[in-house]
Amino acid sequence: MVVNKMAPLTSRGVRVCRGCDAEALVPVLDLDAQPLANELHPSRDTKDDCFPLQLSVCSVCGLGQIGEYVLPERIFSDYPYLSSVSESWVAHAQSYADRMVHELALDGNSLVVEVASNDGYLLRCFKELGIRTLGIEPADNVAEFARAAGIETRSAFLGASTGAEIAAGAGRPRLIAANNVMAHVPDLHDFIAGLAALSGPETIITVENPSFLNLLQEAQFDTIYHEHFSYLSAHAVRTAVERHGLELVRVEELPTHGGSYRYWIVQSGQRSDDGSVATAIEREESSGLLSPDLWANFAKRSHSAIEGLGAWLINRADAGDRVAAYGAAAKGNTLLNAAGVNAHQILLCADGSTEKQGKFLPGSHIPVVPPEGLAAANPSDVLILPWNIAPEISAIVTRLTPTARSWVAVPTMSAVTKR
Repeated sequence: MVVNKMAPLTSRGVRVCRGCDAEALVPVLDLDAQPLANELHPSRDTKDDCFPLQLSVCSVCGLGQIGEYVLPERIFSDYPYLSSVSESWVAHAQSYADRMVHELALDGNSLVVEVASNDGYLLRCFKELGIRTLGIEPADNVAEFARAAGIETRSAFLGASTGAEIAAGAGRPRLIAANNVMAHVPDLHDFIAGLAALSGPETIITVENPSFLNLLQEAQFDTIYHEHFSYLSAHAVRTAVERHGLELVRVEELPTHGGSYRYWIVQSGQRSDDGSVATAIEREESSGLLSPDLWANFAKRSHSAIEGLGAWLINRADAGDRVAAYGAAAKGNTLLNAAGVNAHQILLCADGSTEKQGKFLPGSHIPVVPPEGLAAANPSDVLILPWNIAPEISAIVTRLTPTARSWVAVPTMSAVTKR
């Protein structure tokens, strides 16, 4: 393990808020130096580059954030996550497409653009409904899956210049979807400027991301990793988009990722606020989004969960149990590395993504195998790392290893199934 002690690439997330530019960042949780959560290795002997991982909160706008120590090109150019692997996420995408086609009266002349379109899982739903689509995806390896499925995909990061270029060539989209991507950009304002440059007066932008308030309240610390530069709140999103001639006009609560928001954003003055924005911001403020007490409680519970996993693994070893994991998710790697877990404690990690199979988790160097490998190992206990889809994975585990017990570690160690 190689700890990288270099200075941050910019002051954003360390000294200056990347959302409102205030020098009002308060350190909340230090997860020490960790490897990149999605940088799986081809060999168990590969050394990990580790970078500081510390969550801070802007006491002015309520944006959670970490410092920048790694260029986005390293994180996203070869990306192992395939969205279509999760059946529940694909179902979420289909529901969204059906609703937006109906609510926005989209037709064959409408263009839907998805930013960070991954393997085309969402745009396929729109295309099957007769809607024109275009994906923007920086990871070439993932974009190829989308192209193979017939989804036109541009390999690029969205910024002001990219947004203007795409608008000039493809036209103004009626809908821009940006799911779980706004948190992934170090230069938040260039990204929002890209959305603004791509938008027209009739464009609706929807942004989905886990709720930062929910992260704090539920001690979801494992969603902190280097590719998540920001942790969004309605308060912070409204402040950030206003600087680019955009306006937050609706906030919806979603059950995805342990509790998310869907932000509706338009050109300023093009659509009236339905009242949900003020409601969401009031709820965040009254629940302690800007409160040091909530931040301190979050840090305390996070450390307790980390210690709880370590104690549970010791107990399993003492009982002679065989422990495996399921889901080589980035959040799982934050958890495992925070707890100092290694391949002697967890035998393997099963995952349905072919981009991850045959590799080793960063830090812990636990081998990743296809789901069938879990059945062959016949563990007594399975730790589900992507706890946000635990019911879906628990059903898979039960099918593969009927006698195994399934567990999640966040926010506390708890059994999903008992034997």
